[in-house]
Amino acid sequence: MAGYKEKKTSLAEKIFPAKGDSKGEAIRKIVVLIAFAVLVVSLIILISYFAQHARTKADIEQQREQHTSVITITQVTTAPVTESETTETEPPPLVVLPSMESFLAENPDTAGWITIPGTNVDNVVVQAADNDYYLSRDFNGNKNAAGQIYVDFRCIINDYEENQSDNIVVYGHNQADGTMFGTLKKYKIKKESTKNFDFYLENPTFTFSNLYEEYTYKIIALFVIEVEPYQTRDGYIFDYHNFVNFGKTKRKFSDFKENVLARTAVNTGVDFDENDKYMTLSTCSNEFEPSRFVVIGRRVRDGESPEVNVSLAEINTDMLEPDYNYIYSR
Repeated sequence: MAGYKEKKTSLAEKIFPAKGDSKGEAIRKIVVLIAFAVLVVSLIILISYFAQHARTKADIEQQREQHTSVITITQVTTAPVTESETTETEPPPLVVLPSMESFLAENPDTAGWITIPGTNVDNVVVQAADNDYYLSRDFNGNKNAAGQIYVDFRCIINDYEENQSDNIVVYGHNQADGTMFGTLKKYKIKKESTKNFDFYLENPTFTFSNLYEEYTYKIIALFVIEVEPYQTRDGYIFDYHNFVNFGKTKRKFSDFKENVLARTAVNTGVDFDENDKYMTLSTCSNEFEPSRFVVIGRRVRDGESPEVNVSLAEINTDMLEPDYNYIYSR
């Protein structure tokens, strides 16, 4: 009598539901297939995520090298003034800084360069016709979740100083890998966590150059703030990003100063008034969604020392913080 020969099961039959499978076996195979598909998609997303971050870091390093490697020897020759020449002349033309020339040639949206000591912020800055373009694009215009550090489109930044906006607002993503404004949180101080006070004392200034000149800013305020009216009991929001030109809109300097002094986590001792120029750095914060962390600097005045007397600085124990209990209870 011939021996019994067991039917061989193909790999496809083992993996995919087939005719003759029990209901339980078919469900098991479907679950396995779904799990495998999820795993593959997750791996693709993960690989793409790390590849994008690697490209971002490589681009930043290349840009920093490009920015610092420029060595220029310039000689300016001015023609002697003759008696026939008038003493009332046009202001001298704005000349692009050598360190910014190559960036401007690559991207006409180039607005300047920002450096914050003690952080990873040492980046080229751009400005587009709106505030959305560079949220998800890098300096070269490629899609990138890290975006690029950029200036609010409403701000006038590359012009003679008297024509520049009173407050230049700069945005950057709070990247987990520390790129863009990911390390700005080193300045973050709250009532229950003041450990970063020492960091401020060691790094009370930052520098920004537009296309034509480099400026130093003394930090006057740093705070966490709400974004939406529903996040406050009275519906009032200090919309710091809309304070671009004082006195030319309903947003007066007096309101700006009052809010800044009330909210800052540090009373820096740096004086500031309506005649000064400001820069506001804004990034997402992680206390609640949406929230922002803000650092505001006052530009060093003509003839003023860039040094800050940090012995005058102290924690603002009365800092006006978001109402966390109210926000978390919603």
